[in-house]
Amino acid sequence: MLLFLVIASLLLISSVSAAESAPSLLPAVNSSPSKMQVAVFINSIYNLDMVQGTYSIDSYLTFRWTDPSIETANFEFMNGEPSSSANSVEKIYEDKSGPVKEEWYRVRADFRVTPNNMDYPYESGILPIEIENANLQSSQLIYVPLTEESGMEPGFVIPGWKFGTPTFSVTDHSYPGNQTFSQISYNIPITNDALASLLQTIVPPLIFCIIAALSFLIRVDHPELVHLRYVLTTSMFISAVMYHFGQLALIPGLGVLKLFDKFMIAVYLFLAVTVTVTTLCYLAQQQWGRPELVKPINRYGVVVSILLPVVSFWLLLVLI
Repeated sequence: MLLFLVIASLLLISSVSAAESAPSLLPAVNSSPSKMQVAVFINSIYNLDMVQGTYSIDSYLTFRWTDPSIETANFEFMNGEPSSSANSVEKIYEDKSGPVKEEWYRVRADFRVTPNNMDYPYESGILPIEIENANLQSSQLIYVPLTEESGMEPGFVIPGWKFGTPTFSVTDHSYPGNQTFSQISYNIPITNDALASLLQTIVPPLIFCIIAALSFLIRVDHPELVHLRYVLTTSMFISAVMYHFGQLALIPGLGVLKLFDKFMIAVYLFLAVTVTVTTLCYLAQQQWGRPELVKPINRYGVVVSILLPVVSFWLLLVLI
């Protein structure tokens, strides 16, 4: 009996030792995602329309990784698509012979971004290039920016526009079904020329106001002169309204007052005051029989026509 217990103990000890020394059949799980480095170099930007939020970019994309299980970059644009022209996405170089894998692409693509026209005619914003992997989620792959290898063509310019220094941002983009992908965005700041915008959009309404203001210099002691004042003021009022509607046709409706709308409201108030002053002067001269009121009405009308639009424009800027 004692001999049986000794033999059983030796067999149990040997089986435990064998189990400890035997290799595990389950493969080790790598819990950390692979990393893929991304560089973006902008050659040119064309078809730029900040009002509609559309633009096209010609660029070089570089992808670099070390995970041997990843065969290709397999990227896609999240805020655009390759242009319809031939060779819009062209692989120009690859090297996968060593531990570091690399692919270079020449890409011509059309992008879009939600426009922000609140400060129209002063336009500014960001032109992003948003990239995700088509298959691998963020638990499998994350993007890492190659800032030192990215940038813009130094000699590239668009007349009337200024570009800032592009920057990268990397976020986790979630989708329904508990799917999350690493998204890298190359953001290009852009602003338009303030002086050019002023000359193109603000100066015409100001000219309408200047012409209408000439009515304050015309007397109202004859019906022909009153008619001339009405022609100046009402024609400029109609011109301002038509000009405003022409500008609105170029800007998508936002349901809110834009900077340009607030300015045009001030213009309407100025023109409305010129028409009102002409009417009051005519009534005082021709119907009330009070010609002595014409000069005070005209004089105070000049002050009101200036102060009322300025104060109204300031209130609209502060309150809305």
